[in-house]
Amino acid sequence: MQAATTNDKPMKATVLAALLLAYCILAACTRSSPNAQLVQADSLMQKFPDSALYFLEKIRPEELNSLEDRAYYALLVTQVQDKNYIFQENDSLIRIAVQYYDSIKSTSMQAKAHYYWGCIWRNREIYPQALGRFFTAISYAQKASDHKLTGYIYNNIANLYFLQKLYEQADSIYQITETIAIQEKDSGLWADALSQRGMIAIDRGKEYYHEAEQKILHAFKISRHIAQKKMVAKTAYSLSLLYGRMNMGEKAVEFAKLNLNNQETSNTLDRAHLVLGDAYYKTALYDSASIYLNKSLCSEDEYTKAGAYMRLADIAKKQGKLETALEMERKYSFYLNRVQQKQQNVAIVTTEKNIIIQRKQLEYKANLNQFYYYMITGIAIFLSLFFILWKKHRKEKSNFEQKEIELNKKLEDLLQQKNEQINLLQEEIARHNNNQAERDSLKEELHRLKTERQALLNESYEHSEVHVKMKRIIQAYKKTDKSSEHFNEEDWKQLIAETDVRWNNITIRLAAKYPLSQDEICLCCLHLTDIPTSHFRYLMECSRDAIYKKGKRILEQKMKCTDKSISLRDFLEQFLLK
Repeated sequence: MQAATTNDKPMKATVLAALLLAYCILAACTRSSPNAQLVQADSLMQKFPDSALYFLEKIRPEELNSLEDRAYYALLVTQVQDKNYIFQENDSLIRIAVQYYDSIKSTSMQAKAHYYWGCIWRNREIYPQALGRFFTAISYAQKASDHKLTGYIYNNIANLYFLQKLYEQADSIYQITETIAIQEKDSGLWADALSQRGMIAIDRGKEYYHEAEQKILHAFKISRHIAQKKMVAKTAYSLSLLYGRMNMGEKAVEFAKLNLNNQETSNTLDRAHLVLGDAYYKTALYDSASIYLNKSLCSEDEYTKAGAYMRLADIAKKQGKLETALEMERKYSFYLNRVQQKQQNVAIVTTEKNIIIQRKQLEYKANLNQFYYYMITGIAIFLSLFFILWKKHRKEKSNFEQKEIELNKKLEDLLQQKNEQINLLQEEIARHNNNQAERDSLKEELHRLKTERQALLNESYEHSEVHVKMKRIIQAYKKTDKSSEHFNEEDWKQLIAETDVRWNNITIRLAAKYPLSQDEICLCCLHLTDIPTSHFRYLMECSRDAIYKKGKRILEQKMKCTDKSISLRDFLEQFLLK
């Protein structure tokens, strides 16, 4: 018994440790996830906004411990109030959500927060502020690829333009909304955009009534198909207005009643009474029209009141009640002026321009940063490649120079050997004056050695700096008709020295026999190279004709050569044989 108790202790300790670990994991998960009630409310938001409101009303904000939960709660409360048509006096709550989601850069939540912030400004009829928020929201929604929310934001922007009678802008944005709605298979959004485009066509005049009817009837059919009472009411309202303008009174009344019967909230009931009263007026049922028009005067919307007073004034005129008609017209003018004073189309357009400018500035900064990035990267790559190639070139140049030095040293050693061999042979020939056969054999050997020495001298010359430079200058002129290098005085001195080594001090012998200037000696040296005469001009920097004339002058005036068939090159080659 004692042994069993002793064995149970480690087991209990293990169980307790496991339970403690599980509790810690559960606590960590609970702290990192949003409040479960908030998630439940969010799941009900689209289809059952009233139930979502019920859940959120049960939550006390002080119970929310984390910043994440408080921001999520602020967003959901703003969203549910908007969906339940509850007017929000200020934007203090949604600012909590905006600030939090902006700080953590959660793009999808930033889109929602800025969108519902715009909805508050829209409901307060401060449209420029609303437009600014909507444009900010749409940039985040597009980044997050939330196409459905993008569609709803576009629809709200279009509605703002529509309310300010900026119909062209509104219609173009409703078309974008339509495209998104079709892609996302959102029938409600599609019907709304179609209906609004129909309303724009109504305002454009009689020639657009047929187009308006097609669009709104299409929207009405979609609304009936998805059984969405709000959209049925809205499209029926639009059709009643259209048929009223087309003097189709019975149809106007039919759709006005349908609009009234499908009202889900009291917010739009007064407008439904107005459109039904207007439809009855179009069918000359003035008593029925008066009943519904007077009901619509309960509205707080000044536009609705202005429309009701206008129709009541028309009815009073037809009934001969001139005093009543004047009173109604006075009230109509009063509310119409109030409505016109509230028009914010100029502010809307200004806001739109400012937003476009801000976007362009942001795009410019982004492009500029991208340009700087690519430029710096490109420069870094270029410098790296340049450094690698420069090092490679230096190494190759160093190797080439080393090989040249070794080759020149080897040639010098060989020349020295040949000269020593020639001197020995010449001494040997001098000792064999009496033996002709031996002398002839030694002379042949001497000729061979001199030929080999000349070949070594020619090879040494071809690897000399002055010869290589001449070739570079000529190649540059042949390619681009100019050269960055020039044959200077030191180069000419080097050429004269190289020529003397190759041709047994020929320049000294020429200068001793003929009165030649330094330039004329240089020209003679060029003639003793393998360079064509036509290329001399690149080195002497004068015309081909000038070189030809100078050579002729040397032959005739300095060397007293009368044979016209002999060139200066020929003359020098003959001189070498002497």
